[in-house]
Amino acid sequence: MSKNPITFILLDESVLVFGLRVLVEGVELTQFRRNPVMLGLHDDEWLPIGRWVNIRIENKQILADAEFDYEDPDKRVQRLIGKVERGFIKMASSGLVEMIFSDDPALKIEGQEFSTVIKCRMREASIVPIGGNHNAFRLLDEHNAPINLEDKAAVLQLMDKSTQIFIQMNELNKILNLADNADEAARMAAVNLLLADKRRLEGDNSRIKKENDTLISRIDAIDIAEKKAKTDKAIALTDAAVLDGRLNADGKMSVLELFDLDFAKAEKMLNNLPKRKSITGRIDSETQIDNVELADFTKKEWAEIDKENKLTLLHDKYPELYKEKFKKRFGTEPKM
Repeated sequence: MSKNPITFILLDESVLVFGLRVLVEGVELTQFRRNPVMLGLHDDEWLPIGRWVNIRIENKQILADAEFDYEDPDKRVQRLIGKVERGFIKMASSGLVEMIFSDDPALKIEGQEFSTVIKCRMREASIVPIGGNHNAFRLLDEHNAPINLEDKAAVLQLMDKSTQIFIQMNELNKILNLADNADEAARMAAVNLLLADKRRLEGDNSRIKKENDTLISRIDAIDIAEKKAKTDKAIALTDAAVLDGRLNADGKMSVLELFDLDFAKAEKMLNNLPKRKSITGRIDSETQIDNVELADFTKKEWAEIDKENKLTLLHDKYPELYKEKFKKRFGTEPKM
């Protein structure tokens, strides 16, 4: 019994059962190469009788070498293997799924009745005694249920569904800016690029938003600091104006409100107010002063005069100086 590789034609582009034809270049073999199942007579209820190796495409034919499971104890399996190795069975057949048909007349050849299968996937390949009939070439619907090729209505229905899918794929190819004949791998690559662009844009948007939030926070902090500095300066200028007699206490709040509305205008207004000449100023301007007591009071602070119990004297004899000392000490005019 020979165990040398036996090469089978799994599929070619000749006219098959009831006028069907399959384009070999449109057959997806990736999954089949991962799991090269060899069945007997397309019977899923049998466990695989072997596997296919050296799967290749040559001269518009899908070829593969049979590697049988000689250790399978099932007598039916060993009987089928024996028939092959003794030369009584010489044919194999493909189980195809996910078919897409084309009615393009340019793809039809003599004897072809139905449309051309331009795309499909090879699900399995079986050892069969006779190829070229519905037992040797199997079509499966979208539920992986076998299609009876003698039932033309069922075949036409399958073609109609797959044609709709083909049209949808063409529309998707246009949306993705791909060629009409782009395959699933090209569509997936285009979609992945779009997803990558989407993720990049989302990342850019997130980064920009974060930077904007940071910038806004910094601007807000600067605004708050500037506003506080202006407020502090407005209070200091107003207090100074009250102390040097340019403004009375009752007008302080009005001036502060003016600072809130127009800082520069309020500051200019205060600077233009004439200062009231103080008692201290008058004493300093006089060259011939002989009032030692007044001079002494002028030089001393409120607390020092209070400590000497001389506030009453200051109030009675020098009311203007008393007012000045009182206002300097308490920030308001005394009730005389």
